[in-house]
Amino acid sequence: MSNKRRGFGIIILISILILSIPFVVFAAEKKVVRIWHTETEPQTVAAFQEIINDFEKLHPDITVKQEALAWGDLEAKLTAALAAGAPPDASHGQAFTCASFYHKGLLRDQEDIANAIGKDNIFESVRNLCRFEGKYYGVTHSPNTNLLIYRKDIFKQKGLKPPETWDDFLKVAQAMMEKDASGRVTRYGLSLPGVGLFVNILVAELTRANGGRLFDLKTGRPTFTEKQVIEVLDFYKKLNDTVLPPGWLGHGYLDTFTNLATGKVAMVYQGHGRSAGYIEKYAPKGMGTPEYFGVLRKPHGPSGKQTACQVDAEPWMIFKNAKYPEEAAEFLKFFFKEEEYIKYLHTVPVHLLPTLKSVRNSKAYQANEMYQRWKEWVDMDYYYFERDLARPTLVVEWDDLKLPFLLEIFGSNILPDMVTDAVKGMPSTQAAAKAQARAEELITKLGFKRW
Repeated sequence: MSNKRRGFGIIILISILILSIPFVVFAAEKKVVRIWHTETEPQTVAAFQEIINDFEKLHPDITVKQEALAWGDLEAKLTAALAAGAPPDASHGQAFTCASFYHKGLLRDQEDIANAIGKDNIFESVRNLCRFEGKYYGVTHSPNTNLLIYRKDIFKQKGLKPPETWDDFLKVAQAMMEKDASGRVTRYGLSLPGVGLFVNILVAELTRANGGRLFDLKTGRPTFTEKQVIEVLDFYKKLNDTVLPPGWLGHGYLDTFTNLATGKVAMVYQGHGRSAGYIEKYAPKGMGTPEYFGVLRKPHGPSGKQTACQVDAEPWMIFKNAKYPEEAAEFLKFFFKEEEYIKYLHTVPVHLLPTLKSVRNSKAYQANEMYQRWKEWVDMDYYYFERDLARPTLVVEWDDLKLPFLLEIFGSNILPDMVTDAVKGMPSTQAAAKAQARAEELITKLGFKRW
């Protein structure tokens, strides 16, 4: 057999063997990046998906999956996911959650994200939310503050003045109440959410407005029995006994704002920009406007000198041991690009405020009709921001974030139980002592005791 014929035969044999092998397409496996967040409004979820779609067009090897979770459910779910070794790649989280996870060594730093969006471009008021030892471990998705919302028309009709102290505020709330001919209250002076999450928020806020602290930073010991915290409990008692509606301890966020919008109460102490939407939806016809619903600067307590409020500004966290932390970081850099970011902010324009100075000052952001309509509320947010008066949940001063046990304190319900005990008749000093003992026991059990 000639070499030529032999070579031809080999080619045919190889061809047959190749054809006998099943045809397989090897495609690169897509990276699935899991993102958890707490903005559950349908329009926000939809806008977030738009941002995801735009990102995926530029990164065809990455799929981003979002999961919107109720604010009050997030911490428990994150803790469980981390314990199971299956955290999302990135997630919202409260500042104390971010601090807790940082102290446990669970977070990837976000210096690259902060540099990409410009550190000087981040509002000073939110820079400290998740920054440790000079590094960013979280950049907040959007800040807003806890507002005191009131009925302007009633306030004006009664000839009232903005309150400066808690005593002033109590008098204003009493003056705005209404009763029918039989003496039945038809409009209460104030509404508060009484569920645990919001009580945790307000106890810290009121303590700061009263010149106190919740923890001694040097020792880590709770300071619930100090005068300033006792006065917070006394204030709760007075509000409960005079101006709050029955059953307020069981009220959640929506209950509280529905009461305001429908005229059952005259003020809400723990309001947010989101409630502008509730007011437009639920207020009587012609009344869902800033002409009827305004914001007042919050008063200070008897031992305090200046106003204080809570900043609702959950930072993004990226988990070091997640499957795709680097890809999550790339997505967040894209999320903060002005064109994409404004899509997100405009879904709840009086609530989702920009983290970035450049976006706040942009014409595209300010052009939103609802933003323009309720600009007085947004300006009050920035009054608190620009004067460094706002703090995140459970944080009275920024250095409280150095304490590694705030997440556990939050989950324990100790502070809400303390308030409940006080308003149900237990002396404030006794309620505080009971909470103090529980907190000391918890901190000791966790191994953080220093006193």
